Amino acid sequence: MVCIVRPGGAGGGYSESMIDVSALGAVETIAIGAGGVGGVGNSPGSTGGTSSFGGVVSAPGGDGGSAVEISGVALDAVSGVPGPGAGTGQIAQGGGGGGAIRLSGTQALAGAGGESRLGHGGYPRASEGPGTTTRGYGGGAGGSLSFGGDVAGLDGGKGIVIIELYG
Repeated sequence: MVCIVRPGGAGGGYSESMIDVSALGAVETIAIGAGGVGGVGNSPGSTGGTSSFGGVVSAPGGDGGSAVEISGVALDAVSGVPGPGAGTGQIAQGGGGGGAIRLSGTQALAGAGGESRLGHGGYPRASEGPGTTTRGYGGGAGGSLSFGGDVAGLDGGKGIVIIELYG
């Protein structure tokens, strides 16, 4: 029996700024980043979208879980994708990454999804199955685990924009 274990996707970044209402335009553009799409077969997942408010605050989405491990039975550990760098804002930080390990052709641990400031990544899995779901906003999906066939990943968590006005 062969085993393919995948790292989870990276969690999205977090950015925050305090903006006086008088500095805002009549119309401001808000974008909510979509979660990255889970990989299928031996393809990596896609990068999540950027969430932003105007041209002032933006937080990047995390990269999808990579397809770095080939099928096999030997001990193997793979690094997941690193979390994205910080976006723009007065407070800005990147998200978390993940990894995975194969012990044999029948024992492995797929990677947990990366954490974000407002959401948790999917849990790591030791049984065959698809990636695991996120909780909250911006977390990366957990990696998939296969003992001989193609098992799809899951989509990462979508972004969020929270606006609190003052002034």
